[in-house]
Amino acid sequence: MFKKIYAFFAIASVAMVTISCFPDGAEYIDELDIVYTNYDASFDFKSKSTFAVPDKVIKVDEENVPGEPGFEPDYVSPAYSAAILASIRSNMRELGYTEVSKDSNPDLIILPAVFQTDQLYFYYDWWYWSWFYPGWGPGWGWYYPGYYPPQVTRIRTGSVIMQMTDPKGQNASDQIPVVWTGIVNGLLEGNVDTISGRIGTTINQAFDQSPYLAK
Repeated sequence: MFKKIYAFFAIASVAMVTISCFPDGAEYIDELDIVYTNYDASFDFKSKSTFAVPDKVIKVDEENVPGEPGFEPDYVSPAYSAAILASIRSNMRELGYTEVSKDSNPDLIILPAVFQTDQLYFYYDWWYWSWFYPGWGPGWGWYYPGYYPPQVTRIRTGSVIMQMTDPKGQNASDQIPVVWTGIVNGLLEGNVDTISGRIGTTINQAFDQSPYLAK
């Protein structure tokens, strides 16, 4: 049986923070954007030089649930995924990293996903990435060395999560370490014409508030 690793996201504080910041309600949707980051403080980012990202952004929702081996998830609209991936790539390059293909033994792999659910509890299963992650096999999963999985409360529909993994750090239990996590809450909500700009602003903020990533 395949071992599954779940990253759970509870519901409460982000909603409460949003309410406290805007007691009369936010006037514009971008006022609700919240950026969360966390990382493994013991990980030596400066020793890494290459990264890879997929060419698609997966969509996580109640109907898009991993099942049998070979499962391939639904994907976010190319208009949105192009903006998300472009922002990740430009930030990583500015930090001093070089992009390579997933088959070129990258030091870091960044996996972006968009949540299209507003349920109280849901999981983000590693199996969503079995179609992409190089060398993936039975029993593999994720773990978060040195920090807890994201404890962001109330992920709104359209939230974006970025997980930076260390593919060379696989442990004896076939688990891959997630060394950095970035979440932008409710990014793909509001007027379609404003979304690309908000993607750039908020993903940039996630990297800006993570200076330890710089080489």
